[in-house]
Amino acid sequence: MADNMDFNGADSQDAAFDLIPANTLVKVGLTIRPGGAGPEGWLTQSRTSAALYLNTEAVVLDGQYARRRIYTRIGFKGKSVNERGEDTYANRGRALIRGILESARGIKASDQSEAARAARMIRSLGDLSGIDFVAKIGVEKDRDNPDDAGRNVIKAAIGPDNGQYLTVMGSAPMPTTAASVPPVNSGAVAEQPGSSAPASGGAPFWAR
Repeated sequence: MADNMDFNGADSQDAAFDLIPANTLVKVGLTIRPGGAGPEGWLTQSRTSAALYLNTEAVVLDGQYARRRIYTRIGFKGKSVNERGEDTYANRGRALIRGILESARGIKASDQSEAARAARMIRSLGDLSGIDFVAKIGVEKDRDNPDDAGRNVIKAAIGPDNGQYLTVMGSAPMPTTAASVPPVNSGAVAEQPGSSAPASGGAPFWAR
C-alpha cells in the first residue's frame, strides 16, 4: 500500500492530456467493452440510430506512449446504406478488423493462401478482445466544435507489409499454418463477455 502513496512516478498532467501525434505507430493491446447488443453481447447499440459498433479500448504496450489509452468505435452496422446499397460504416469497420487480424497474426494483405484466409476468420467478436497489434494513431475532432482539440483514435492497423512493423511489434507472431487454425463453426462454445477460458497448451491464442 505504501508504494501506491508515492506519486513521483505518475505522469504529469501535461503528458497525460497531450495527444499522440497523428500517424504514430504503436503496439497496442485491444479490449472490447461489451454493450450487450448482438448475438453474444459484444456490440453496442447507438443511442441515436440503428447503428451497431464495437466499443474498444486500446492500451499502448510500450515505448514513449506506454499505458496511454485509446478509445475507438469499430463500425459493425450503419444507420443506413448509400445509393448503391452499401453500408459504408460497416465496410470500414470490417476493413479495420481484417487489418487487426493481419497485424496480430503476421499476415500480409496480399496473402491469399489457405492459412492466411483462415487466419482472417474468428469464431466470435470476443476473439478480438485481448489481441495485440500495431496501430496507426489518428486524431478525430468534433466537426461541430471548431475549438475541439481532438482525441486519439486507431486510424488503421499495420501489418507486415509495412517496413516498421517488426520494429514496433517487437517480434514476428507465431507462423500461421492451415493446420493451426481451427475450422469456423467447429462446435466450440463461444466465450461470453466477462468469462475466462483456460489456455490450450502452446497453441497461439487465436487457435485455442
